[in-house]
Amino acid sequence: MVVYSFSQINLYDQCPKKYQFRYLDWLEKEFETSPDLILWTSVHWALEWLYQQINVFNTPIKADVLWKFHELWTHEISEAWDKLIYKWDSYEDDYLRRGEHYLQAYYDKYAPFKWVSIVSTELRLNFSLWDKVSDKQFLWIIDRLDKEWDSFVINDYKTNKNLPPEDKEEYREQLTLYAYWVQQKYWKYFDWIKARLHYLHFWLVDEWIIKNEDIERVVKKYVGDINKIEKSRFDYNMWVPSAFSTKQNPYCKYCEYQNYCPLWQHLNISGDSVNWWELWEVTVKSLVDKYTNLSQEITQKTKEKDSIKELLIEYCKEKWYEQLFWTDSKISVSANDTYSIKDKESFFAFLKEKWIYDEAVDIPYYKVNSLVKEEKMTNQEINQYLEKKESWKLTPWKRKE
Repeated sequence: MVVYSFSQINLYDQCPKKYQFRYLDWLEKEFETSPDLILWTSVHWALEWLYQQINVFNTPIKADVLWKFHELWTHEISEAWDKLIYKWDSYEDDYLRRGEHYLQAYYDKYAPFKWVSIVSTELRLNFSLWDKVSDKQFLWIIDRLDKEWDSFVINDYKTNKNLPPEDKEEYREQLTLYAYWVQQKYWKYFDWIKARLHYLHFWLVDEWIIKNEDIERVVKKYVGDINKIEKSRFDYNMWVPSAFSTKQNPYCKYCEYQNYCPLWQHLNISGDSVNWWELWEVTVKSLVDKYTNLSQEITQKTKEKDSIKELLIEYCKEKWYEQLFWTDSKISVSANDTYSIKDKESFFAFLKEKWIYDEAVDIPYYKVNSLVKEEKMTNQEINQYLEKKESWKLTPWKRKE
């Protein structure tokens, strides 16, 4: 049985093909860690150490917490030295300053830590998400679980430099699934479950009560996400090439699998060529530029043609002309009525009454495709009623410098 985590499910949502590369093909990554990940790890472990000491009634001073952070950072850096890639103009000192700032501000805010009862730190969870037919195993770690009066509080630390928008549900869903485990494990010890997201870069805490209806909604959503992944995994095992599709997104430029990805693999290939009308060879990349330039020219001319057409129609409507002339050219101008259906069901019933339904109705191909894509037809129905054909589409874009 596959055990799932937030990182797996979020990676699948980000790009199914990247999920395939990492968790099924086990392709070697160009780099296994990053300064951001080491910062996150070092800050988390320093806070874990702080609360472990508090839990045995030995509250460290702030300098000890910073010393522990530096010790953890030095160890992690030495382990990953040759694999680190710093983004833009960032350097090691920039990350160290951030970590020190986060821990000093956190310590000053919550010291002397007298009113906290710690249930666990870095609590490893392995629990089940149930639906009607199967058991979905889920794995993750709670940064810290507290008991406050009549509530259990799930704490999670974030070291992101970017504050997620209020409508981004990813972190809230994460803590809601934690609450599902807490509910199963400790339900008789509390009246409420609270979530507390600590955005350390902004001195900001997002706190809310997790309700039963929130838990039911999120569990249902993630069971559905896991079902989609398992279907893709099954198709992949059945040698379906498109089981895990590519999904272009802003994270592509940081992806460590560009050399394997169908979206980006050709970027690093320079010498491929094809025969040009059996006369000479041309490189594929030169044809990409030519095709893009021609497409942009056609698009521009089409816009210009449409603008001229609109001006001529207005001129003819004003003058009541039906033809226009110049040198050896002429243009005929006529008006035609067009119609659209108000209510498709009643209109089709009317056609059936007139015995012209079969000759009048025609379902556009894109609607048939959507029935398949949205899984509104079973495989048996698809095989019985539809014929599958391979279709290709070229969409040119001008690359930016």
